[in-house]
Amino acid sequence: MVKAHNHYGDFGGASNPFRAEAEIEDMEIEGTIPKELDGTYYRVMLDPYYDRDFYLGGTKSIPFDGDGSVSAFRIRNGKVSYKQRYVLTERLVAERKAGKALFGMLRSPFSHHPCVRSVIDNVANTNVVVHAGKLLALAEQGPPYELEPSSLRTVGHEPFPGEISPNFPFTAHPHVDPVSGELLAFGYALHGLLSPDVSVYSIDKNGKKTLQRDFKFTGTLGIMHDCAITKHYVVIMMMPFRVDFTDIEKEGNHQWYYDEKMPTWFAVVPRDEENSIRWFKYKNCMPIHSGASWEEGGKIYFDASVASHNAFSFLPCKSGDKRIPNPDPADITVNYVKFCIDPYADSNEMPPAEVLLKVPAEFPRIDERFLTQKTRYTFLDCLKPDSAAGEILYHGLNAIARHDYATGDTDFCIPGEHCLVQEPAFSPRTPDAPEGDGFVITMIDNIKAGRNELIIQDTRNFEEIVARIILPFRLRSAVHGNWVDAERLEANENFLEPMPSIYAFPPPERFTASAFRPHSNDA
Repeated sequence: MVKAHNHYGDFGGASNPFRAEAEIEDMEIEGTIPKELDGTYYRVMLDPYYDRDFYLGGTKSIPFDGDGSVSAFRIRNGKVSYKQRYVLTERLVAERKAGKALFGMLRSPFSHHPCVRSVIDNVANTNVVVHAGKLLALAEQGPPYELEPSSLRTVGHEPFPGEISPNFPFTAHPHVDPVSGELLAFGYALHGLLSPDVSVYSIDKNGKKTLQRDFKFTGTLGIMHDCAITKHYVVIMMMPFRVDFTDIEKEGNHQWYYDEKMPTWFAVVPRDEENSIRWFKYKNCMPIHSGASWEEGGKIYFDASVASHNAFSFLPCKSGDKRIPNPDPADITVNYVKFCIDPYADSNEMPPAEVLLKVPAEFPRIDERFLTQKTRYTFLDCLKPDSAAGEILYHGLNAIARHDYATGDTDFCIPGEHCLVQEPAFSPRTPDAPEGDGFVITMIDNIKAGRNELIIQDTRNFEEIVARIILPFRLRSAVHGNWVDAERLEANENFLEPMPSIYAFPPPERFTASAFRPHSNDA
């Protein structure tokens, strides 16, 4: 029997698990879908199939423990079809067969049931991307899971056979170099949570590995969630979280702690193997997601959302070896900033970042056709400037913003009075459209209506919403999603299963037009 689920402190919006797979054809639409949109919007949410109660009654469970469940919205000719499927990871299949939870804390085998301690411990719940014609569901604890792009059927966790390990961790945030077509990715803590080992990969557009750089971090390895890429470098951002299994069963303790005495580190990895890898140190803070990134004057520039302290309120804090209370969320600032690194600098100390946006902001996205160039526009979620300030990072983001580097101006779109916004995605109007000319696609939580909506904005009139795609139910908030043009995935042509041939068509004679002709009055 499935019990009522815990309500975790979550990223905002509806927090109850959805626990369903679904298909909808010809979805309800308010407004008009732009005729230029032809493709699929994929998103993945953290949706626990079973209550995470196996280890210590679920007291150590966090939102990241949810199983990956992928949504796909197929948009074509002004119509939309929808599909929802779980990623059949090794751990979810094991639990489904047992009919109950078997896993404890992610990547901590001692907290799992003994029969599953050799099962790959990856939930594939953080991002969903396309590369080399493959749809990949990602989480940084383990290898990519490949899905069939139309049916969302799980294929397995070796999408690039013989190229990268089907067992090692792989980032949830790879980035594609639009010039070379290469996917730049990394994995960290390759041999367990206390392992210092890191690998950076480059995978070409045919799925072949063109680069692998293996190295170690000599200090305390933290969480390495996202990176920035430029023409010559991969820059990995490391958050100051550390692993500590001391007294892990005590109330309030966990395996991950935000350590306010740890600096923030950035690994600068040259894409040329002849050049050395360097580490650069920054003040204690929490860099989360990267935006624009480029090189200029021999220096590396990249934008990122940065929290001043622990933005994951569900994880505890330490100051060195001393456990301390989490700060009040109102005391945590979240800004969108620009970093600069001189890869040839004499010192490994980074200069202060430039604040680009002073309102709470997260999930930056750019027109990725121009990644590795100095771009003009960034799209991101934020808190409406005239709303109450001091919200925790993932709660209360109620507006979609467009920041203009050239003018310094920021435009806002407010999707509704009782709505929260999830990560935006961008689709160019045409393949050769100018930078930022196209459509922004965003899932929103309509709190008052108790449902989700996928909204579409035309960047030529950014403040307006041209179409709302209505879901007749609420979904759990996702972490990341991406728009994929139809030409990148041929399988999109057959998104829904064809209608079965149950009945004979054309109909038999008794249903033909002649059967309904008026009878003659003649005797």
